[in-house]
Amino acid sequence: MQFLDLQRQFNFNDLLTPYTTLAQLGGQDWVLAKVRVEHDCLHESAHLNGQVVLQSDQAIHIELDWVIVDTGHELQVLFKGIETQDFGASRLMVSGAQVVDAEQQVISAEALSLWLDATLLPMLPTLRRDIKARLNLWDYVEYDV
Repeated sequence: MQFLDLQRQFNFNDLLTPYTTLAQLGGQDWVLAKVRVEHDCLHESAHLNGQVVLQSDQAIHIELDWVIVDTGHELQVLFKGIETQDFGASRLMVSGAQVVDAEQQVISAEALSLWLDATLLPMLPTLRRDIKARLNLWDYVEYDV
């Protein structure tokens, strides 16, 4: 059962989307829920772009843009806007909750990305390996005949 806070202006979304803090997010269990790849077959590129969806045990989803970079020695999974300088072109979406601070103010995208980089990603040490495992990388490898 949810109770309305009469101090706030009524918003129907408050009934459907609970408020949560970064500390509460950190206390949830997170798994890799979905991986999406964008690959341009017409142009040769050493980069694969896509999105990844992380899901908590409380049905909260975080969607991140990522890129796989082929350095010639290894494939690196980097999250745009978090580990790269490309913050403006990144997409960082949270669904299932409105993330707020201790004063009930909505968290900025910059603060959320800092939390993801410093807290959530270290909690998922196998995330990069899991992303690569979900991709059929043989489609993107060329062999000399």
